[in-house]
Amino acid sequence: MLNKEIKKLLEAGNARFTINGLTHYRKNDEDVWGDFPKVFKVSDEAGRISVDELFGNGMNVNKFGPTCITLYSFDMLGKKTTGKIKYSDIKIVK
Repeated sequence: MLNKEIKKLLEAGNARFTINGLTHYRKNDEDVWGDFPKVFKVSDEAGRISVDELFGNGMNVNKFGPTCITLYSFDMLGKKTTGKIKYSDIKIVK
């Protein structure tokens, strides 16, 4: 999938995706434990990206740039944390 197609799907909101190389230990749909890709979701209005779990942590979207998504979050003491996700590292989950 091209970067422009991925960007368009994520900007529309309500999308699920994985990031290449990012896994965590969990149970999959067949009740098998192991290291599986961590699934993220984009909120309906595309303003937040969070882990697709019941109490998944997340970050706010600053902008959808030409090559990556820029994210930010604030901790309890008000310190700002930023991050980026490259479109080339994203795989859309159906």
